[in-house]
Amino acid sequence: MKIEEILIIKNGSESFGISTQDINQIFRVPDIMPLPLRPREVRGLSVLGGTISTVVDVNMLLGISQVNIQSNNSRLLSLTNENSLNALLVSKVYNTVMINDEKIEYIDREDDAIIAIYKYKDMIVQIISISKLLSKIKKINIEAKTVNEQKVKDKTIVEESSKRFLIFKMDKERFAIDIDFLQEIILSDITFTEITGSREEIMGLITLRDDLITVIDLRTYYGFKKVFNEKNRILITTVNSKTIGLFVDEIVDIKNFVDKNIEYMGADFDQAKISGVLHDENSLISFLDDSVICDLLKVNEAYIDTKEKMKDAELQENESLEVIVFKLDNREYAFEVDKVAEIIDSVKPTDVAMTESKIDGVINIRGQIVPVVSLFKILGITEKSHEDSKIIVTDINNSKVGFVVESVSDILKVNLDDIQSQEDEILTDVLNLEDGNKLVMMMNIEKMIQKEGV
Repeated sequence: MKIEEILIIKNGSESFGISTQDINQIFRVPDIMPLPLRPREVRGLSVLGGTISTVVDVNMLLGISQVNIQSNNSRLLSLTNENSLNALLVSKVYNTVMINDEKIEYIDREDDAIIAIYKYKDMIVQIISISKLLSKIKKINIEAKTVNEQKVKDKTIVEESSKRFLIFKMDKERFAIDIDFLQEIILSDITFTEITGSREEIMGLITLRDDLITVIDLRTYYGFKKVFNEKNRILITTVNSKTIGLFVDEIVDIKNFVDKNIEYMGADFDQAKISGVLHDENSLISFLDDSVICDLLKVNEAYIDTKEKMKDAELQENESLEVIVFKLDNREYAFEVDKVAEIIDSVKPTDVAMTESKIDGVINIRGQIVPVVSLFKILGITEKSHEDSKIIVTDINNSKVGFVVESVSDILKVNLDDIQSQEDEILTDVLNLEDGNKLVMMMNIEKMIQKEGV
């Protein structure tokens, strides 16, 4: 099944994704009525939009500590189609994103609810199949109780702490890496720039979103034979702010391992190429953590430094800023593209009583309420709207704010040499375009939001 858009949910440092096709609405957590003799993962019943829904704790189905329903961040997701009588209880809703097919890695494993891995910004998002997840709900278990001196003592089930690992293959052997150090997974069909005089395991440099990354062939490092095919992947890992790529044969799975099944090698272990072993049913999987990656970085330090020097030289030549240019009253202004979440057709906001006059109202974007701020009022410009009007939705500190503009002109890169700072709280820079024949005022969205108290 091809996934086109996901809702990202978070639990601590871990991020999960659910196809928006499976989600009907997002609610704050209302009262939940407990059910007697219920499966542990079912927290109870709740009324959502006039419908009685069974509340299922996503964290517990994923082997994580249960969701804290008292937290301000917790939410209920009502579902669609055959799952419409269920609602998912999650720790935090983060964002909805469209899927870039080049950044998603599908996992074909019949008994696992994690069906894909997606790279979004600096997160590894594990995409969940709702049908597979709900199939994990266990049959009803009655908690055992013992009577001792006329007192009832509960035998409380304690959730075991665990870690999540990405499992991959080299030759016929399975290895794993702690997902905390995994930044991204990319296809191996990419151009390498060789580093003269480098060690045998170094394949060369690759460019990933304007960043130069050294790629090490783990198969050579561990002495395995090398086979190149469409299953090969590069694991982009980061430790101590340094990033390298690890070339492996293929991705197998993502899996949780409780602490008792994670065995670290002792201090006297003479092979520094693995950190320990995972006890996986009837087999063992060698795993890597930050210690092994640090050793790889140390052994190849000279070539990592070469990469940094090349990167610095490249940046000095082509330092630029990507901006989105838009019009207000026939004058052009710009935002940084990094601050823009999406651009949508203009819709009339819903008025909100007792708000600042500069706030036009709110709009609903896929269940998320987004305030719309008037740039016209902030800049003292006569407001105009027509068929080309758009709303630029920005994302500042995980909060979305929309701005209505007359039209969007362009998205372009501007050399830093062509950006001139000026002393203004909102219009902080001037962009000199077309050899100085065109001037565009650059807005600092964060300062503007702070100044206007949005």
